[in-house]
Amino acid sequence: MDQNQDDIRTNKYLIHRDDCNRSKPGLDEPDELPRDLSISYWDLIVLILAIVSHIIDVCIDFNVAYQYYIYEKLIYFVLTIIFIAVPSIINTYMSLKIYSIQEDMLRTTQKLLTNRLLLPFLLILQMAPVLRYYDVLKYALKSRRAALKGNNDDQKKYYALMAKEDSYVSLLRIFECFLEAVPQQILQICIVLVEKKQGSTFQIVHQSASIASSTIGIAWAMASYNKNVRIAYENRKNIGNTGTVLQFLWHIMITVSRILSISLAAIVWPQSTGIFCMVHWLFMTLWIFKYQNVTFCIPSNRFEERRIMRFFFSTILGLVYIFTYLSPSEGQGNSKNRYLGYYGVFLVENIVAVTIWANTGTDQNQWYYYLLMIGSIAPFFVGILFMTIYYKFFHPHTTYKDDNVEPHINTNNVNTSISDILG
Repeated sequence: MDQNQDDIRTNKYLIHRDDCNRSKPGLDEPDELPRDLSISYWDLIVLILAIVSHIIDVCIDFNVAYQYYIYEKLIYFVLTIIFIAVPSIINTYMSLKIYSIQEDMLRTTQKLLTNRLLLPFLLILQMAPVLRYYDVLKYALKSRRAALKGNNDDQKKYYALMAKEDSYVSLLRIFECFLEAVPQQILQICIVLVEKKQGSTFQIVHQSASIASSTIGIAWAMASYNKNVRIAYENRKNIGNTGTVLQFLWHIMITVSRILSISLAAIVWPQSTGIFCMVHWLFMTLWIFKYQNVTFCIPSNRFEERRIMRFFFSTILGLVYIFTYLSPSEGQGNSKNRYLGYYGVFLVENIVAVTIWANTGTDQNQWYYYLLMIGSIAPFFVGILFMTIYYKFFHPHTTYKDDNVEPHINTNNVNTSISDILG
């Protein structure tokens, strides 16, 4: 069998602009890939490190849960397992759903997915992103091999497939980051502050490792987001290195502020904090579903399924919006008003959370009291400063070929990035 046919079933939708909306003018032109299509050793190393870091992060989380179990802290054990299992189920479902509508799948991946023994493995060990990273790595190797042979057509084809799979990974990593890593951080911070000196040094080391690995997971997810967001639309200039760093710092600072604020409130009012997060989630879900152009790429004749998937997707994004705001595509208007509205509410909620902890908690005499208060609010303003500098001096000036075209979610093409999904 021909090697290309063995690798992919079809590349019919390889780099089309929007498979969900083919009738619109200007949407079927191929997107422009970067001029430099070479795959360096560093690119391959980064992909391998991504796989390894994900596996390490999962192992650390399970190890923390195991430590709670052997020390008979069953409530902490159950909560840790829940924060591991639920995001894993969501991520695996999303990945399988994308695979179900994907026509250019590696045959090895197809065989793995048809193996019924694999699904529990994907769920339990959170391997959905790893399977995607495997696809990215394999396409990268094929593109590099084609380049060495001087086969430019295969090099471009496999590079485009690699870029598409990379965008799928970004989607899954964003969800994993804010559905698993961030809640895991909040839980472990609360446990550390509540128990103070009650836990053993060995246990504290494990908790610290979990917090650190979750932070790395957030950084990695945001770095992938920053890398892929600009390739979502035609005629968009790439973000420079300085702009990428500023976006990374902006989102990390905002997220750290949110994590600490919610953690402090949860220490003194855990039930009320949980209710608050659920209310925030509900309002964000309804806002996204009603006012944001979020659509899962399912054929238009399957209206009910499209509507159900759109609502499901909105609920997942609503969970992400508890912790940070991922902007809709910059092609949509009112971005400034969206930021002002969301971050205004965000700041008020953070201040209220910290004030509750400061006035009702029992940590006023602890050495970290003022440090946590400052750490919960100051990073927010630092993040806003980074955001302002980015938009003022380092944001690429871009235009659409057709300003009347509304962006849609595109889970079938090379540009399935977070800005597509949120736009």
